[in-house]
Amino acid sequence: MAYYYLVASLVPLTLEGDVSFTPREFFGSCKNMLASQDRMDLECIIDGRPESARHAFVRKWLYAENQLKNALAAARSAKLNIDSHQFLRGDKKIDIHAAKVASEALSKHNPLEKERALDKYRWKLLDEMARADFFGMSSIFSYVIKLKLIMRWKSLNDEKGREVLEKLIVTNSGEICYGM
Repeated sequence: MAYYYLVASLVPLTLEGDVSFTPREFFGSCKNMLASQDRMDLECIIDGRPESARHAFVRKWLYAENQLKNALAAARSAKLNIDSHQFLRGDKKIDIHAAKVASEALSKHNPLEKERALDKYRWKLLDEMARADFFGMSSIFSYVIKLKLIMRWKSLNDEKGREVLEKLIVTNSGEICYGM
């Protein structure tokens, strides 16, 4: 189903940009324009349950995400000289483009730069996937996933990072102090 008006009215997004609404607020503003199954699938994405969605775009996105995660697992395993098969999920295949992106991202020294490189790849992938059905749900799914990426980046700050680090240290203090 085509959603010409909705897609044409979407505010352009950039990964480094800012937004004045959340994915949930976006959903609230457009849910009455969507067909029933499209509405349910979009809500699955917003709620963090994309595996429950039935739309082909979401399935393709999940596959691409799995490919990227497998590529990251393989690249990290290779650096440690261990077999990666135990860490691979799904069909255990690794897309060559995802492998290249993973390798380039992991070669960066700053963890923030690594994450940004991976999210730029995700962004580009979402753009490419949405082109196939520009005025359909593909563009809307892509838009919401991009909103989620932006919101994630906006939530990162020094205080939150320090909290995560302290939690990791407390959780793993036995291993750190005693080598267990």
